Amino acid sequence: MKATSSWARSAYFFQRFVRDPGNVASICPSSRHLAGAMLRGLDFRADDVIVEYGPGTGAITRVLRERLRPVPRVRYLGIEREAAFCKILQETMPELAFANGSAEDVRQLLEEHGLPAPRFVISGLPLILMDSMEQIVETVANVLPPGGCFHTFSYLHSYPMRSAKRLRSLMAHHFDRFELSPLVVRNVPPAFVLRGVQVG
Repeated sequence: MKATSSWARSAYFFQRFVRDPGNVASICPSSRHLAGAMLRGLDFRADDVIVEYGPGTGAITRVLRERLRPVPRVRYLGIEREAAFCKILQETMPELAFANGSAEDVRQLLEEHGLPAPRFVISGLPLILMDSMEQIVETVANVLPPGGCFHTFSYLHSYPMRSAKRLRSLMAHHFDRFELSPLVVRNVPPAFVLRGVQVG
């Protein structure tokens, strides 16, 4: 499927949401404002490895790509379980590496791509809707080296849900430092960024 325009990507994203709302948790891709909040505080350096979980149609990936352009020898791996989304990403950003797989298998996918432990992992997955939420959070916490960061987000309307509370609890437990960003209101729906840091 060829989908290079922003409108085509958004339309396809909405179609996937209608068909499978449990795995595609929003009616439209993340805004640039949420993407900026997700990347805030990340100091990219030469030879860094960055992994993105659930890049979808690339809303956050495109902002990340611009931030990475001036960084020498930086390596990126996007892990996308939706095959059609993965195809869109490979067509529109062929200079980046994408794997059609699951975040739970991040160690294996890093090995397959010849990559060491990532310094940053950014997640666009609807973790609170996933049975594997606990496994994903625990695995990424164990994969990250000292100084490594994990950023994900949670929508405002889901904040009081038991699963959203569980996600915050898991991150506070598995990371040396856990932070919740101010609300990103210029997104549909508004969202918080959850940040976990391994101090070492």
